[in-house]
Formats: sequence, structure tokens, C-alpha cells
Amino acid sequence: MITLYYHRGACSTSNHFALEEAGVDYRAIEVHLDRLDDPIATRVRELNPMAMTPVLVLEDGTVLTQNAATLAYIADLVPEKNLLPARNTVERAQAESWLSFVASDLHPTIIEYIYKALPATEEEKEKAKAFYDKRVAWRLKVLEDRLEQRDYVLGDQYSVIDGYALVVLNWSVPAEVSLDPYPNIRAYMERLEARPVIRRVRDAEGQISW
Repeated sequence: MITLYYHRGACSTSNHFALEEAGVDYRAIEVHLDRLDDPIATRVRELNPMAMTPVLVLEDGTVLTQNAATLAYIADLVPEKNLLPARNTVERAQAESWLSFVASDLHPTIIEYIYKALPATEEEKEKAKAFYDKRVAWRLKVLEDRLEQRDYVLGDQYSVIDGYALVVLNWSVPAEVSLDPYPNIRAYMERLEARPVIRRVRDAEGQISW
């Protein structure tokens, strides 16, 4: 059985989506890494020196971390479900490009926006906000354009990339980033949230408190 250590609302939830979509035997364990005396948090810190989720522990004890690796691994467990294109194809390389876009561009930029340390003076605050506004908007526009005539990032087929993108886009709430200028993204999120698998995971994890 695969064990997933995740934190509710964090990027590791995308692995919860992927495992449920894959239909493989797994268990998902929530972890709060800020609880230093919690044995589960201690275990995760031992498994991943970065002290971050996701942490995927395979049946033989192998530990996998980082969404770009864990999501691809889960997808490849069930190639018949097309959660990613087959390896060693141009389509797979294109998919990995979009997975990297979410992991390396969209994800850290919205996190930056949430946790940005604004300078003291009002003038500096306005300059800093304008800088972060531009960085976030640029990446959201790339995704908005991609979804112009597509239901999902890869076209008409749901993939593990979509579950990851959904988690990151939901961070627009604590970041206080309006998605009103991005109708394709908003419709995309509604489609994803309506998926039975997404609903099952949402119910299993419980309400997110920002």
C-alpha cells in the first residue's frame, strides 16, 4: 500500500487527487509540520529532510518527494487511465512542460504573493505590490490563454496536472488575488471541483482554514 503524507490545502493535496483518480490502494495521512512534538510530523521530517509535503512512501519503503516526481509516478502506475501521456513521447514531454509550469512558475509565484514581506513606507509598499501583481498576472494569463479552447491543460483529457493546478489556483483566496479577469480559469476550476473524485477528496480532507 502507498502512504501519502499531506497537509490540507497544500500542494500535497494534488497527490491525494491523483491517488484517488488512479484507483490504487493507498492511505492518506494528514500532517502538521509546525507541531514539533507531533510524532507524525517528526516521522515526515525524518523521511524528507526538507520537512515538506508531499511525502509518498511506497510499499517497499522507497520515499518519493516533489510533486513533479510523485504525480508522474502515480500517473504511470495506471497508464490505461491516461493521467499523463506515455513516456518517451512528444506528448509526454509537452505534458511535463506544463507540469513544470505549475510547479516552477505558478506555484512559487502565488506563494510569494501570499507571504511577501512588504517594506515599511507606503511608497515602497505600492512598488512591491505592483511588482507581485505583474508576476502573478503574467502566469495566470498564460494559463488563461491555454484554456481558451480546452477543458483541461492537455486538452479534453483530465490529467494529474489539473489537480495540481486546482490546488495552486485555490491559493488565490489567501493571496487575495482576484480571478475575475480570467473567465477561462474560473470555468476550469468549476469543472474540476465538480469531478466526483475531487469531491471525495475534499470531503475526506475536510474544510480548509486559510
